[in-house]
Amino acid sequence: MKKRYYFIAVLILYFSNISFAQTQSEMNATANAKYKKADAELNKVYKQLMAILDQNEKPLLIQAEKDWIKYRDSHCKFEASQYEGGSMQPLRYSTCLEELTRKRIVEIKASIKERNL
Repeated sequence: MKKRYYFIAVLILYFSNISFAQTQSEMNATANAKYKKADAELNKVYKQLMAILDQNEKPLLIQAEKDWIKYRDSHCKFEASQYEGGSMQPLRYSTCLEELTRKRIVEIKASIKERNL
């Protein structure tokens, strides 16, 4: 139980210091906006990688991305399920989406860098 309160306190401090969100609704909206920003960046780097792939690699990346999206969504639903019915559930879901999306951006940028060597 202490772990849950610690996590909640960290999230509240993190989002209140960055966005000055005061209510749970504002924190949820801020987390969702941060995820959408990360998703836009992911789409940008994904297109950059697609532009340098050959015709054999493109379908492989498309399938990998579809599989990754399924994983991301199901994993984040699981992560948020511990707050089922609570006002914090959307915050945890959006935060998870952003975290995994940022990790995927790093992976795709690494692929771009490897191919540009």
